[in-house]
Amino acid sequence: MKKRIAAAALALALLLSGCAVPTAESLYALPGRPRGFARLEAAMDASMAGLVIYPSHRAEVYEPIVKEFEQRTGVWVEVKTGDAAVLLDAIAAGGTDCDLMLGGGVDSISAYSDCFSPYTSVYNDRILPEYRSADGSYTPFSVLPVVLIYSTKLVRRNMPSGWDSLLDEAWRGRIAFADPNVSGSSYTSLCTMLQALGSGDELLPEFRQNLEGKILPSSEDVVSTVAEGKCYIGVTVEDIALSGIAEGYNIAIVYPKEGTSAIPDGAAIVNNCAHRENAEAFIDFLLSPDMQRLLPELMHRRSVCTDADITKDDGSAITLIDYDLAAASTGRGEILSLWNGGAAG
Repeated sequence: MKKRIAAAALALALLLSGCAVPTAESLYALPGRPRGFARLEAAMDASMAGLVIYPSHRAEVYEPIVKEFEQRTGVWVEVKTGDAAVLLDAIAAGGTDCDLMLGGGVDSISAYSDCFSPYTSVYNDRILPEYRSADGSYTPFSVLPVVLIYSTKLVRRNMPSGWDSLLDEAWRGRIAFADPNVSGSSYTSLCTMLQALGSGDELLPEFRQNLEGKILPSSEDVVSTVAEGKCYIGVTVEDIALSGIAEGYNIAIVYPKEGTSAIPDGAAIVNNCAHRENAEAFIDFLLSPDMQRLLPELMHRRSVCTDADITKDDGSAITLIDYDLAAASTGRGEILSLWNGGAAG
């Protein structure tokens, strides 16, 4: 894991700097410097002020970005990690030193919108309209399609094809799924399934029963559990599955036939935070053209910007549902209550 993070950090630094030794100017010292450069220069001047980030991402996602931001701006970043729901609950409870929430699907972040202060990035016009925040309470960072996976060693025929496969008794006790109470991506997966199949009081308890208690801490655990043969199929997000395949895991990806969601994760500035200017600079860094270009190359993620490509590896289109972000956000408590109530079924 540490070698993978170090390699990603080095690759990010080299790519962003044009294969030169990274300097504070290299990312934006290009002809016609983008408007965000002035904000990053201001962050350099405030290098002792620091920045406290709560990331729910895996270390191999956030560490290279944080290290590169520190090196280019001189801003010292303190990181406190955890599951999206745990971090969001801590921010909502108040009294934290967090300046910026990084990660978690925007449906989860939107449920806590009162905790965050609006910000419009200098790169906001580059963001695809369907991903922009209506009230500015969050900024989208990368797009994460929800996918099914299966073990290529254990599943040789009758592969899962869609969301309805998760209700098939043939897979009972053989499905890996992360706890939506703590995992933002798992909550998005749950809402995607509900919206694709039609929500109802029977669907969640039925799905929960089919899991037979195999509920995992994170979407990353889903991939390793299937790869190790402890489960046959699972539900996760595309970048984690692709990272596993790149690591040599014996898994394959299925894009559900009924359609899937491809919503962004986000970054959001905490109300009355101590280091707002540095938080704004970090968001601008996330959306900078070079960073967005490198998302698929280094992190198996898709850009939120106008040149984003939502297709499969073979170029064919991914079928997407019309994901109701507002319903997922405002209905979070009710959906999780129904999910948790299904535990006794």
